[in-house]
Order: sequence, then structure tokens, then C-alpha cells
Amino acid sequence: MKMPAATMREVAQCARVSTSTVSLALRNSPLVAAATRELIRTLAAEIGYRVNPLVAAHMRTRRKPAGREAGPVLAIVDTQRRRHGWRDNRTSMVRQMLAGARAQAAVRGYATREFWLHEPGLSHARFSAMLRARGISGMLLGPSSDLDLRLDLTWDWFSVVRLGSARVEPPLHRVVIDHFEVGMRAAQNAYALGFRRPLFPIRELFSKAHDRRMEGGFHTTWSHLPRVRRAALPATDGLATAADLERWLRQYQPDVIIDTEERHLLGLLTAGGWRVPDDARVFSLCAAEPGGTLSGCVQDGEAMGRAGIDLLVTLVERNETGVPALPVTLSTGSVWNPGRTLGAGAVQVKSER
Repeated sequence: MKMPAATMREVAQCARVSTSTVSLALRNSPLVAAATRELIRTLAAEIGYRVNPLVAAHMRTRRKPAGREAGPVLAIVDTQRRRHGWRDNRTSMVRQMLAGARAQAAVRGYATREFWLHEPGLSHARFSAMLRARGISGMLLGPSSDLDLRLDLTWDWFSVVRLGSARVEPPLHRVVIDHFEVGMRAAQNAYALGFRRPLFPIRELFSKAHDRRMEGGFHTTWSHLPRVRRAALPATDGLATAADLERWLRQYQPDVIIDTEERHLLGLLTAGGWRVPDDARVFSLCAAEPGGTLSGCVQDGEAMGRAGIDLLVTLVERNETGVPALPVTLSTGSVWNPGRTLGAGAVQVKSER
């Protein structure tokens, strides 16, 4: 026989406090002393009390004063090494993640506050304590500029979701772009547009961080298409240089150039005197937006941000904190933007100057 679920009143009786104190403590409110919050959380776990997410969402809406910002606050944590590196990132898709997250938090009835993980003199322990003192129990970690990032936050205090594919320890719930799907879409569209000799330069560190999914999707799809030449996938340690690009054009004689960055190779071509698309055809796997001039795959950063917040709110309202035993990965796809940087025929390489 199934036992009835424990109630908030029973938690209050065990802790010898009011039900309103239990409610505040389970929302990690600073109005309740830290020791009392810990006691209430422990007792709630022992007797099997679980917050009903639907009731929590309803009550949060009722508590919100008309015309005022939502009370509960989610931390939006910039993990980039440069201050404001998320907000001012050179890649549109990364900036879009932040915009999407903030907008969705407001829709879900939460306020947001931005923090920089690498504030000078602030250890991860102190960073955790600072957030906790402000009554913050939900944290969205932004995309990292470190491809391998070790975090030593006090995980049991927080519900946490991260954005992006960088390798982070410990493993956490995350939202990522489906890079394999992006690679597949790139191959399918390049072929449909008549290209048969693609140049697909790979930045090694970027590729490793994404477990080589993007070129994996491209190569798997391309290699099964009829009457194509094997794709050229030269690798570099860092961003390709103008000399790299000119060498590849001479060596491979591609009819289309595929950029894993937003506009890096397009910038090199333009600076080198190539006219796009008259002299060279190029598309990006990280085009900024549908309807823009840059052809390629649009990775919707705002959709990633929204999905991250939705997952985080679910964890917060279920009071699920700490490092998950089985982290969940949500992936978002891409859409194709025709743009204006593609045409037909082989790339014409400039003669030596």
C-alpha cells in the first residue's frame, strides 16, 4: 500500500517552526537563518517531503507584487576568463545565449543577476558563500572560454545547469548545440547546392572540446554521398591564418569553404582581396541569424539560453541540488540560412603577388 506523501505541516512540526518558515527555508530565503535552513532541509529529506513544482510555480506567481520584478533570483554566472566575456563575446550565438536566458527567466517569474566566476581574490568557496548569503539557490553557468574547466563550488547548496560543450568537472546538467546535426546539415546543404570539393578547416582545441562531433557529422554524411571528392579537413592549433588559407586553396582547389567560426575565414578572404561570392564561396557553421547575409547553419543561442533556464527552474522547484548522479544533456539543433555568400563553381585562387 502506497504511503501518503509527507506534508509541509509535518516538516514544520518536526522542526518546531511555522509552515511559512519551512516554505522560506526550502526556497533558500535569507530571511531564515542558515542553520535553520539546513535543519529544515535535512528533516524534509528524512521524512520524504518533496516540493510540488506546480504548486511552487503557482504560489510564486501569487506572491509576485503587481508591476514589480519577480522575487526569486537566479545567478547567471559568466565563466569566461575576461570580465564581461559572455556579454561582449565576439560570437553572436554566445551573446544570444545570455539574452535568451534572461528573457526566459522573466517569463518563468524569476529575476536574474549576473556574476563573474573569476572575480580577483574570490575563491570558489567564497563565491558559493556569497550567492548563498543572497538567498540564491539556482545557478546557470555560461559557456566557458576554458576547454577544460574544474569547478569547486559548494554544489549541495545549488541547483545548477551549464551551457556549452566545454569539458567541465564535475559533470553537470547541461544544454549544448547538437554539433553532429550541424555537421550533417552542412554536408547535406553543400551537396544539394552542387558543391563537391569542400574545404573544412578544423581548429584542434575547438574540435576536441566538442568531441569531434561537428566534423564527425559532416564526414559521416559526406562520405556516403555519390560522386564527391573526399572533404579536405586540415587541422590547426589556433585560428587559421591568411597563409594557412592560401596554402589550402592552392593545395585542395575547393569549390566551397566551410568556417567553424562565425566570420573568421570570410574575414581572411575579404582582407586578401577575394570577392565573396564571386571569387570564393564560403558558409559558416555558426551564422548569426536567419535572414542574414552570411550563409550557413544558424545555431540558435537564444533557444539554448531558454532551454537552460527551463531546466534550471525545474531543478529549483523540485529542490534538486548538488552534483547529479546521472547528468542530463539537452541539445538544440540548427537551421539553414541561404544568405549571400554562396554561389556555384570552384573557388578561383588569386595568383601570387
